[in-house]
Amino acid sequence: MGSSYELTVHPAYLQLRYQDSLAIFNEWGWEAWTTVGRLCAENGLARVLIEAPGIEGPPDTMCAFESGRVLAEHTIGISIAVCCTGDKVDELTMFFKTVAQNRGVRIEFFSDRETALQWLDVDTGENAAVGR
Repeated sequence: MGSSYELTVHPAYLQLRYQDSLAIFNEWGWEAWTTVGRLCAENGLARVLIEAPGIEGPPDTMCAFESGRVLAEHTIGISIAVCCTGDKVDELTMFFKTVAQNRGVRIEFFSDRETALQWLDVDTGENAAVGR
């Protein structure tokens, strides 16, 4: 699992497409959350769509807790839709989500892109400007 991604800046949200599974724990996951927070600040946006072929979830409860805390530390006030088509979200990943949400992060996991974009409340139709 690496942290290689493609960034697209849309008028209302950031889109990060990861080539590998998205790790939501350890140094890879913490780097991802730091990057999301930095990119949002640099671009003045507070909505993020993360697309990845799968999720590499936390191995235990303490790791899930720490990952949720790190996420919140870097992304408070940001809405994050994680779209992973290859994996189902397990109980530890849901605990991670709860920890982050309890600290002010709006995060949700989806299996399809359109539902994720609807949740982010972004216009992707003909009224949307072209991404830059």
